[in-house]
Amino acid sequence: MHDNNYGCIKSIASSFDDRFLVTVGADGNIFVFNIISEFMLRKDIKAKLPSPRFGIETEPIPEDIEDPKAYSIENARRKREHDKLMKEVEEIKAQKREQIKALRTEFCKLLEMNEELPTHMQFKRTDFDVDSKIRAEMHRRTAFKIQQVEKELAWEKEKHELGLKKLKNRFRDPLESDTIVVHAILSDHKISSYRLVQPSKYSKFKRTSQSERKPSKLDRFEKEGTGRKDSQRDAGGSIAIQEESIIEKGKKFRPKTLSEIMVENQIEKTRKLILKAERAQLKIQQRKKEWEELYKSKPGDDYEDPKDLQAIKEAQVYMGDFNLKTAPDYKIPEHMRINAAKKEEELGHLDSLVHGNKRYMNKCILSLRDLKVAVVEEIQCLVQELKNIQSTLHVSKHIPIPQIPQIHPEEVPEKRFQYDEETLLNFKQQHMKSDDEKSPGVEQTGSGGPGGGFLKLSSGKDGDLTTRDSMSRSSKASTLSLDIPKYMEFEKAEPTDVELEIMKRDEIKHVYMQQYLVNRVKELIVTFDAELRLLRHQKLKLDTQMKLSDLHHVTLFQEILLLKNFEKQENILQERVNSLDKEEQYMQWKINETLKEMEEKKNEITKLQEQEKALYAGFQTAIGENNKFANFLMKVLKKKIKRVKKKEVEGDADEDEESEESSEEESSLESDEDESESEDEVFDDSICPTNCDVALFELTLQLREKRLDIEEALVEEKKVVDNLKKEYDTLSKKVKIVATNLNAAEEALEAYQREKQQRLNELLVVIPLKLHQIEYVVFGEIPSDLSGTLVFSNHALRRLQERIRELQEENSKQQKLNKEWRERRKQLIREKREMTKTIHKMEETVRQLMISKFGRVVNLEALQTLSVNTTLEELKIRKLRKELANAKEMKMWEEKIAQMRWELMMKTKEHTRKLYQMNDLCIEKKKLDSRLNTLQNQQGNAFQSLREADVVAREEVTELIQLQAERISALKEEIALLRRKGGLILPPIRSPQEKEMQPADL
Repeated sequence: MHDNNYGCIKSIASSFDDRFLVTVGADGNIFVFNIISEFMLRKDIKAKLPSPRFGIETEPIPEDIEDPKAYSIENARRKREHDKLMKEVEEIKAQKREQIKALRTEFCKLLEMNEELPTHMQFKRTDFDVDSKIRAEMHRRTAFKIQQVEKELAWEKEKHELGLKKLKNRFRDPLESDTIVVHAILSDHKISSYRLVQPSKYSKFKRTSQSERKPSKLDRFEKEGTGRKDSQRDAGGSIAIQEESIIEKGKKFRPKTLSEIMVENQIEKTRKLILKAERAQLKIQQRKKEWEELYKSKPGDDYEDPKDLQAIKEAQVYMGDFNLKTAPDYKIPEHMRINAAKKEEELGHLDSLVHGNKRYMNKCILSLRDLKVAVVEEIQCLVQELKNIQSTLHVSKHIPIPQIPQIHPEEVPEKRFQYDEETLLNFKQQHMKSDDEKSPGVEQTGSGGPGGGFLKLSSGKDGDLTTRDSMSRSSKASTLSLDIPKYMEFEKAEPTDVELEIMKRDEIKHVYMQQYLVNRVKELIVTFDAELRLLRHQKLKLDTQMKLSDLHHVTLFQEILLLKNFEKQENILQERVNSLDKEEQYMQWKINETLKEMEEKKNEITKLQEQEKALYAGFQTAIGENNKFANFLMKVLKKKIKRVKKKEVEGDADEDEESEESSEEESSLESDEDESESEDEVFDDSICPTNCDVALFELTLQLREKRLDIEEALVEEKKVVDNLKKEYDTLSKKVKIVATNLNAAEEALEAYQREKQQRLNELLVVIPLKLHQIEYVVFGEIPSDLSGTLVFSNHALRRLQERIRELQEENSKQQKLNKEWRERRKQLIREKREMTKTIHKMEETVRQLMISKFGRVVNLEALQTLSVNTTLEELKIRKLRKELANAKEMKMWEEKIAQMRWELMMKTKEHTRKLYQMNDLCIEKKKLDSRLNTLQNQQGNAFQSLREADVVAREEVTELIQLQAERISALKEEIALLRRKGGLILPPIRSPQEKEMQPADL
């Protein structure tokens, strides 16, 4: 048919005879449909209605099928077909078996005939193999079929394995220990372990506690400041250490001279004197600080110790009343406030404690089970030994053999899931029986049935383990007992007296051993039962504790739910308190910083005022006392002049502000000029008056510039101080507002905590009590209404009683201390008076000693801090260093002069040698000229071609001579110059041998 998405019908048309219908789709497909005509419909054979049956009324009515195991019609039909098919298959199998049986009988006859033949005529067994490969082929086919079956059952196998794995993961893997029930042997007592599940991964994350506060900005700033200072200090220290190491290395490799040692000694001496004075000054300042701190720490007359005030406040609020949580005015301490996180942690701790106790008890029960298994095994061995002993005794002397205890299936639950081949075969037989009993329909719906049978079979088999062992051992013992009479049949001779004595002794020994073994079995059983009863008693106690812990667990869970409902609003209130607290800390930090800045600015103002005073004092000392221009110079110094401030222009946005500031400054300066016009009319400070020292006038102008700088700095510092005062006032107001808001927020949080505590008090808590613990009795009976009672622990009651005694003792101690402090106060007053008298006497003694030693009262502090004149000492050191430098320079120039003299002497020697060489060359030249002349006269034109070479050689020699002459003249000038500077320098004297050897060398 046409596609609904891309093949929608575009056109429909019928054929010319209306027998076919043609449709065209948008995707190009064309479909033709056949239209059935009325004639063809009439031609079709119609079904006939069956005629009604006769005699239905007389037929018996069939009964309803009420049996649930009865087959339905369809199931019955399938059953018949299945039975028919199985019958045919069985018939085919029977025919095949008959054929195989006939072939087997025929083959056996052939084998018998082969054995009847002589040996040399018999066929070997391998000769009967028609095809040697048929057996391998059969094995191969069998293996192939097994593989096919395994492949066919692989999916089912994987399915059942996954199902079993899921069941184990769901029900077995979470279990840490299953329930184990250990039974007593002689009594009906039993003890069961706890069915423990592995502890879940309880969330260990810690919520932010309500009492925790984030570090304030003050703490952060302090940490950052200390960190920066430490880093700067470390960096500076490392640089200083590097410089010192470099200097020390240089000092090590450079030897010191005597002058340097003298300079260093002078520096060290000066440094020690300065250090001594500085130490004395530091000691005096430290002593002053100690006195100041001591006077500051001196409390006032109305001073009260804050610790005492806090203790009094706590005593007024808390002492004398044991506040109960149910009280309406109960105030929760900070450390006792709880939240959902703390309760969750408490709940997790409770779960871990419960799990640990249960695990310990399970270990004890498991060890008891192992003890029982060991006891049963030992009893089996003892019973077997007892049977062996009784086999040698007469029946009349036998003691009843004690029964061997059985290991119940409940005691070994882990063996229910262990199976072997026998268990699987039993399960298969039971499964086949159930298949025969159930119908196919029931079989389809009841696929979960075999699991229970498996467990029953396995449990039954596991429960019979000990019985099997006992049966096997008893069978062995029976075989031994049966064998003994056989040997006894051969002993027909009468025993001798010795043999009778030995037999009697053995009989007594066996009777004793028999009784001992029975007693040992009883002892083992009784000991085990006693251990079980003791452990059962401990478990009963633990059960009560576990029930109480379960009730406590429920209470904690209810508290967690309630606290989670309160947590959101509590977090909001706590965050508000924390934010206000941080804001208050930040404001306090800002106030402290502002106060520090104000102190610094005040110190700077004080320093500037001291500088101004020092400036005027220096001016007075400079002009002298009787200077007639003192008033004029003082007016020049105090005159106010217009000063232009140079400011840096930063950006176009700041130009307007700068122009406004400059206009304000100009207006202020103009006002200053107007004020100073009256003074300018009197004198002119631009011209130095006659008979006045120009240097003093210039100094006055310089001091005026310094005074103006100081005044400007004072004005700026005062403005800064005023701004800081305003900022301090605003911050103080803000701190008060924040403090009130913080108190209100804390009160709201406290009220909310009280409401939360009241809601927690409404929760029901189960507390087990005994009758002797109830003291609320009305007319000797316990009232029915216990709503007005209070559950109070004995520990708290004893603590209150002890507190009463402690308070009584503390009261008596305080009275004694009060009396002692009064006596101490009187003693201190007397000591103070005596000390005052002693101080006056010592002051008078010091005054007399000063007058006797110095002639007047002097300042000992100034005397101790008297130091050397550092300027003079520095000048002395500079002088020594300058002398050392000059000496070094003189020595260097002397070395240079000696070096130049040595070089001059060497040059003179070389020049002399060159002169001798030139002289020798001139002599040789003359000789050569004379020889040439003679040769020219003798040979004529024979050597005409060599004259050109001689001319060239002569020119070169001439140039060399000219160069040497110029060099000689230069050396002569240098020698003359050096003679004028340092004295006469004679040329080196040559021996006659050297004069004779020089031409020979050339």
